[in-house]
Amino acid sequence: MRLPISSVKTGATVAPNEPRKGEGGISMRLFRKDEGFTLVELMVVVLIIGILVAIAIPVFNSASESARRRSCSANLRTLDGAVQQWVAAGETNDAASLDTIAAGKAAVGSYVKDFDKAVTCPSAGAITVTDGDFSCDVTTPNPHNYE
Repeated sequence: MRLPISSVKTGATVAPNEPRKGEGGISMRLFRKDEGFTLVELMVVVLIIGILVAIAIPVFNSASESARRRSCSANLRTLDGAVQQWVAAGETNDAASLDTIAAGKAAVGSYVKDFDKAVTCPSAGAITVTDGDFSCDVTTPNPHNYE
């Protein structure tokens, strides 16, 4: 919509934040801050971020340790599967002859892609072999031993 030229008064100016004369109302200048955030507002934001970090770090550490334990458990299953393949191949029917990691590597090393990695526990536990049964001294990720 265009205004006729005759209705525009020359020389009349209105400040952008001031109400026009005759309209009444509250100036927007009362609601606008030009000085930024206050110290209290910044401290509240820092406090909230600190609380979130304090909650997140233990959860992350717990999830990381659980993943390492599950990786160790998967390595043990791989080693047990290699022992079963070794026995099934007819090399021997007595897995009890495997009493050391070196004996285990000599016997079942060809059945595992990376034997040295499989016998390394990501949770810094010690993997041992007794009578052909590989085990780790780190507790299982499932405390109830559900299969």
